[in-house]
Amino acid sequence: MRIANDYYPPLFFVACRFSIGAIALLLVCAFRGKLLPPRRYWPWIAVTGVLMMSINNLMVQICTAYIGAGLTALLDYMQSIFVCILATLLLGERFTRYKFAGIFLSVAGLVILMNLDMTEHTWAVFLALGAAIIWAVSNIIVKLKLADCDMLQYTAWQMACGSFVSIVYLFIMAPDVVRTGLATVSSQAFSGIFGIGTLLYNGLIASAFAFVLWNYVLTHMEAGKASIAVMAVPAVGVLSGVLVLHEPMSLSIAFGMLLIFAGVIVVLRK
Repeated sequence: MRIANDYYPPLFFVACRFSIGAIALLLVCAFRGKLLPPRRYWPWIAVTGVLMMSINNLMVQICTAYIGAGLTALLDYMQSIFVCILATLLLGERFTRYKFAGIFLSVAGLVILMNLDMTEHTWAVFLALGAAIIWAVSNIIVKLKLADCDMLQYTAWQMACGSFVSIVYLFIMAPDVVRTGLATVSSQAFSGIFGIGTLLYNGLIASAFAFVLWNYVLTHMEAGKASIAVMAVPAVGVLSGVLVLHEPMSLSIAFGMLLIFAGVIVVLRK
């Protein structure tokens, strides 16, 4: 995603990655002979797709422009706290001391990892927290309403609904972004494949494959535990930046990653 920002407008990139992911998963579903899920699941698939794939990512992209990627990531991954609270209230899951310890360690690690600065854009902080709540609510809906639906089916159509809303939003609210993005894709198709490669990777691997894995974990594990486990994502992202983009590795970064993984291990120790 960091590399893709050198090529595409952020909102255009979000719409493209989920469109590519949706097409790939729908083709897999068609090949399996299970393209359409039962009708009773359609409303919940549409709601979670729009919330998780479209609105959450749109809010995150807006916040990144005002409060930076680090603080936005920290606030968005606060979803684990909201998931644990909602899962306790709605799913009957226990908010154990191990979950509390895991959240505490992981959030502390994120704060260190992101090397955060204070911000004057208070509204963007609340918007990022709103994105985290939306993500958490989507996870709870999946557990409550889609647990017995075919996982590939609902993941594919979640992504399709999310990408559709993102595309409609772009054409209505930001047609200039669409023109710029399409021009970039066209030039990349003829002058080089690196920019196209970032789209394909993020669409096929980081969207389609990764969301299938996430929904599998969410279906087969307590929602609270799954939400804490996913806090390893920013730590892996920072480590990848060090290895691939040659970003600096400091003791504070290493300590932050250690705290995050310690929090995940505390929760998933069994």
